[in-house]
Amino acid sequence: MKPFLVFKCSKCKNFTNAPAGQKRRRCSFCGSIIDITKTACALFDSPEQASTAVKEFNAARGGDEFKKSVERSRERVLALMPKETVTASDISDGDTAVRPLGKRKRLMSLLEREAAEAPISLDRIEELCSKYELDWKWVEGQLEGLSNNGTLIFPRPWSVQLVVSEEKEDEDSTVRDVSVDILAILSESTEGVKVTDLIEKFEEKGIGESSVVSSLEKLMQRGEIFEPVSGHVRLV
Repeated sequence: MKPFLVFKCSKCKNFTNAPAGQKRRRCSFCGSIIDITKTACALFDSPEQASTAVKEFNAARGGDEFKKSVERSRERVLALMPKETVTASDISDGDTAVRPLGKRKRLMSLLEREAAEAPISLDRIEELCSKYELDWKWVEGQLEGLSNNGTLIFPRPWSVQLVVSEEKEDEDSTVRDVSVDILAILSESTEGVKVTDLIEKFEEKGIGESSVVSSLEKLMQRGEIFEPVSGHVRLV
């Protein structure tokens, strides 16, 4: 079983987790993208242990227990962190087509090509930035905005998938707030609910995936729900 890292979001100061080896993930609380390589991390041997630690650290706001966990696992964490930077030449596929001039068009071209059929990791997007002549810090902010307006989703906090092209964005931009309905469903389960199951429930009612994802993000930001395990949500 792959070990998990536990770390703190520098923006909202809440703790979260990700599989060891990931460089970035989206914060479930404030929506910002965390650079895991620049945070203090504690290592746990399973996602269940990491989730339990996240709850304990958030309840105590970190404190000495997190610091002790970081010290205990420092050497193992360093051994698992990515060390090599991938260059554009390493990932070139021989495509010499001229890129669109605007940064926004280049980003959408990247997403339409790489993230339309299946999710792509944040790490992979960063690797592709040089190929598309994009600055990662700018892309990071754009990804957060595209998620907020329903253009893309985070199937997992460390991966994204395009759900509507830029051309269709204006035609299909109506996103409904179904937060109350989600809370009602979660109140009936003590174990939490899979995000995919929630999406299926609402799709049966004619409510799109972007509405469900947007509402889940709002509830997480308000602290009403959390993600005990990747892909599952439950009431706080």
